[in-house]
Amino acid sequence: MRLSDNHERMTRLRMGRTDLLFASPPGLPELPAGNEVMALCAGLLAPAADERILLLGCNHGALGVVLARSACHGQVILSDPNLIALQAAQRTLEINHIPNAAVNVETSLLPSLAGQLDRVIILAPQSRALARRWLVETLALLRPGGTLNIAGANRGGIQSQMNDASSLFGPLIPLGIGKGCRVCQAQRPAQPPPPPDWAHQEGIAVGTWHTFVANLPTGLRTLHSLPGVFSYEHLDPGTDLLLRSLPLPPGGRVLDVGCGYGPIGLAAAAAGAAWVDMIDVNMLAVAAARFNAQRYKLKGAVFAADGLDVVAERTYDLILSNPPFHSGSKIDTSATAAMMAHSRSLLQPNRRLALVANRFLPYEHMLENSFSRVTRLAEDRSYQVFVCQ
Repeated sequence: MRLSDNHERMTRLRMGRTDLLFASPPGLPELPAGNEVMALCAGLLAPAADERILLLGCNHGALGVVLARSACHGQVILSDPNLIALQAAQRTLEINHIPNAAVNVETSLLPSLAGQLDRVIILAPQSRALARRWLVETLALLRPGGTLNIAGANRGGIQSQMNDASSLFGPLIPLGIGKGCRVCQAQRPAQPPPPPDWAHQEGIAVGTWHTFVANLPTGLRTLHSLPGVFSYEHLDPGTDLLLRSLPLPPGGRVLDVGCGYGPIGLAAAAAGAAWVDMIDVNMLAVAAARFNAQRYKLKGAVFAADGLDVVAERTYDLILSNPPFHSGSKIDTSATAAMMAHSRSLLQPNRRLALVANRFLPYEHMLENSFSRVTRLAEDRSYQVFVCQ
């Protein structure tokens, strides 16, 4: 993975005793006090030279550089659910000339690295359920006596995630606090305490999916998803409004942008679409959408991408989207604006783009900048559905 030249943007950050550059492309998730959390970890964590380390929630990868320099004869693996973060982390490693670190694009390192890691560092995600999944996986990845570090911002829910960590690993040791952030540590016991009930839940337990039945316009479908994916436990109301207000004509080529675990694309396929492609920037969403697409024998492809360039050579009769509008904790509509502008070139003449959006978002005016005809097809107290030609 490599960022194209027009995405090349660097930022300098004080990490421990040194300044280093990291890649900061457009769309990089903005996490609560993310840089402060990483800087605090850099000043407090001192891995041994030969440690094998996993950094979960690596974001732009600056902390990975610091860890790799400490574990100079070991290995550092960087992981994140967001593709833009993974691309940024890869570029950060390159510009800092780090040979003993690598970016991992898989959603889990189990079972291949079970019991083989010396340290796992979790930079607390916004989703507590995803943090729980990571904690359960960490318990399986660490060797007995291996180290867990968990760090995050107070306003990002770190206290609840620390409580969850202690229920799996035993008491945590506080290493330090600063700027509303904290870092804690625990050792993997040879005989861990009995796990809490949540550790056995679907989607959190190792190797499991969260499953639920969605009532799509084409009938009931059992869908598989993962914590960290938008509305992973149920079909969200916006998607439901879009699917129930828009006829899905059979026989066409459909693109689902921001597909999540794939309910829109699967509904289009069940309605008779000849081909359905799906795109998402969240690697957990892509994994779930691929699983669901394979289970229901969908004709099409699921892409991990942060834009429409990946399908630039294709054309469609219908583009559907329930687009995200958050970058971490910040409202950010730039990705949706880019999708609107690019989507016209992918549509066959007189074909349509349809999307659903929260009522407070200014999408109607944004759509009018790219399409000659914009119709509000449906609305309720929270959402609006627009169709454009």
